[in-house]
Amino acid sequence: MYPTEEVPPRQRRWLAGAAIAFLAALGLVRACLYVTPPGHATVVFNTFSGLQKGRVELPGVMFRIPGIETPITYTVLTRVWEFTNDPNSPNAISNAIAVNTADGQAFTVDVAIALRPNIATLDELHATIGENYLSTVVVPLVRSKIRDISASFESEDFYRKSQRMAIEQQALDLIRQEMPTVNRNGQTLPLIEVEGLFLGHADFPQALRDSIERKQVASITAQTAAVRAQIQEKETERLLILAAANQRAIELKGKAAAKNAQLADLLFYEKLQERIQNPTDSLPPLRIIRVEGEATVFLNVDPYQAALQQNVDPHQADSHQAQ
Repeated sequence: MYPTEEVPPRQRRWLAGAAIAFLAALGLVRACLYVTPPGHATVVFNTFSGLQKGRVELPGVMFRIPGIETPITYTVLTRVWEFTNDPNSPNAISNAIAVNTADGQAFTVDVAIALRPNIATLDELHATIGENYLSTVVVPLVRSKIRDISASFESEDFYRKSQRMAIEQQALDLIRQEMPTVNRNGQTLPLIEVEGLFLGHADFPQALRDSIERKQVASITAQTAAVRAQIQEKETERLLILAAANQRAIELKGKAAAKNAQLADLLFYEKLQERIQNPTDSLPPLRIIRVEGEATVFLNVDPYQAALQQNVDPHQADSHQAQ
């Protein structure tokens, strides 16, 4: 092979032309390829025929005709957009929504909405609405429906968790109904899929906030008093039932003892045994000296235990008892 300086001029021109052609071909190939990143989808606009309906490219490499076909890529991941006055919110699309409630109160409330473009109808979304669908459709629709729903609720409902959930659900249903749709193959498909709506901070005037908090405290106090009253009523009822049961048991034992002398002796022995096993300070300890016959019991105070209680020498007590 000849050194570079010895290559004939004609051959050098041929090599240069080949290199230029290769680079041009490489650039043309790259221009014909377009990559849709993950979490996105692409529609294609043709310079001569307009938007290509029915063509939605999923993540990956697609072929296009340079200068004629222009790809437009949308983010199709679910995102949460906020209506808020917080300047530090990264997803804010509008200011907090001013509402008027059924009790004549006016304040602003933060709202968050989770949505994404529908991949199946992305071509129709681009054709009828365009890339600015958030500002042209979502923002005015959400603000309108939140105001409509708020007019049927009172200001306190924005303070209560259960009622806030009801407001969110009703607003979500209305927004879904009003979102633009397209009819395909006999099915009505939304252009934008709304997955959730959440009420955030309600900026109540200070006087209204104080009034609501006082009502909440009074309500909790009243509920607590009602619960205590129910508990006391149940306890009283339990004690009455227990007293009636004890009285009935005594009556039944008395009737049975009156009919059966042996049962009367058994009941007496039970009470006596309980006193012997569980002596109290108010009653002196007992012991059985002897039993004669079938129903005659002779009792005496245990001199040893009695002496201990009275601080007397037990032996003196036994002598005195023997006398």
